[in-house]
Amino acid sequence: MKRRNESFSDILLKSPWWVSVVLGIAAFAGLRWGLQAWWGDNKTFLPLETAAANFAPVAAVLFGVMAGLSFWLGKRRRTLVDQQTSLESLRAVSWKDFEFLVAEAYRRQGYGVDFSLGKGADGGVDLVLRKAGRVSLVQCKQWKVFSVGAPVIREMFGIMTAERADEAIIVTSGRFTSDAQSFAQGKPIRLVDGPRLLRLVKLVQDRGYESSTPSPTTAAPDTPPFCPVCGKVMILRTARRGQNAGNRFWGCADYPGCNGVRQV
Repeated sequence: MKRRNESFSDILLKSPWWVSVVLGIAAFAGLRWGLQAWWGDNKTFLPLETAAANFAPVAAVLFGVMAGLSFWLGKRRRTLVDQQTSLESLRAVSWKDFEFLVAEAYRRQGYGVDFSLGKGADGGVDLVLRKAGRVSLVQCKQWKVFSVGAPVIREMFGIMTAERADEAIIVTSGRFTSDAQSFAQGKPIRLVDGPRLLRLVKLVQDRGYESSTPSPTTAAPDTPPFCPVCGKVMILRTARRGQNAGNRFWGCADYPGCNGVRQV
């Protein structure tokens, strides 16, 4: 899923700061010396060469500003995650900072994260996660008091189906109603409520800025992953019968209500 109406400056702001630095150096060199070397002594292009050389410092400054803003935005996202200590602190952030916080938390898990810099969700999608060839669409609900109901889950499920994504994730600092949980049952929908989000944030805080968290399908035994079906924390189990008897696997904590399974 591609972002709609995304400008070049938006792309630079969401990219690492050094991308703007590299482009700034390339733009300066190209405008200052590149065109002159390309066209040589052709007097026809001399006015254009002069104008480009004069504009070279301006282009370098513009890219430098974008690098500074990109660095600041990345630091802001990291700070939002590292400052969280409780559900109260999660619920105290603004709705846009909540999206940035969730984006950074998933980035530290090793996901490629695309997020919006604008004032609203892109067709109901706030984040697009990519990892191991899978695409997850995320909607963030910074609801401090109210519970997220089934209509929100139904809408997100429809978007996920239309976009042909692998799963939908709804993240809230509050709770989900029983109807919402019932609708998500058995579907590729992950519900992350306030307590579950806090556990995720604490996990990535402990692991530092860069992702060292194992993939959910290959998580270490001491790092319980989330259920791929209902989003609940999983429990390490041992198969008791069949050809897999004695093998260990992750099973949903809500079993037998949910049959979600991941391999160790």
